[in-house]
Amino acid sequence: MSGGHFCDNNYIYYRVFQFADELENEIQNNRKPNDYGYSRDFSDETLVILKAKVEQMRKIAQAMREIDYLYSGDHGEDSFLKIMKEHENE
Repeated sequence: MSGGHFCDNNYIYYRVFQFADELENEIQNNRKPNDYGYSRDFSDETLVILKAKVEQMRKIAQAMREIDYLYSGDHGEDSFLKIMKEHENE
């Protein structure tokens, strides 16, 4: 197996990872004009907050995936707890 217990959500954690990746790309392109000459001009303070949120989203998505694996039988409770503790310490 590889997850799928919460299959009605179509691996929603993947979409959270994808959102974080797309946001990270947008942050990197701050103040760079797009093909139409438009650019975002967010302050450094805003960018710091957005970068922190990217990391939070990735951690939440990882936790969601591990929970899905637990309920799908891909993890035992011991390995799940070990992984969750490792994630908390990161």
